[in-house]
Amino acid sequence: MTTRRIAVLLLAALTLLMSAAVPARAQQDNSSEPECLKGTVAKVADTALQLTGTTFPDVTLGKREATVLLDKDTTYFDGTKKVNKAALQPGNIVLVFCKMSGKDRKAKSIRIIGGKKP
Repeated sequence: MTTRRIAVLLLAALTLLMSAAVPARAQQDNSSEPECLKGTVAKVADTALQLTGTTFPDVTLGKREATVLLDKDTTYFDGTKKVNKAALQPGNIVLVFCKMSGKDRKAKSIRIIGGKKP
C-alpha cells in the first residue's frame, strides 16, 4: 500500500472513533436533566425531605429510602394547586423533580399526588 492510502485509512478510522465518542458525551450531558422520584414522605425538615419506598427512573435500583435537599427555590404543589412547604406531611405520596448537586439531590419542585391529606 502506498503512504497516501494508509493515511486515508487512518483518517477514516479516526473519524469513526470520534463519531462514536459523541453519543457517550451527549449521554453524560443528559444527567443535568431533572430526575423524577416517587415516594412517601417520612419526614420534612427545614433543609431536607426524607422519602421511603422511593422509586427511581432507573428501575434496576429498586425501592429504597432517599433524602432530597430543599431550598428557597423549591416549589410545592398539591395536585395542580400551588401550596407552601407546610402542606407536606408524613404519609403524603409525592413526585419530586430534582437535579444532582454534587452527591446530593436538590428538589426543584414537589407535587403531592396522594396519601394522607391534612
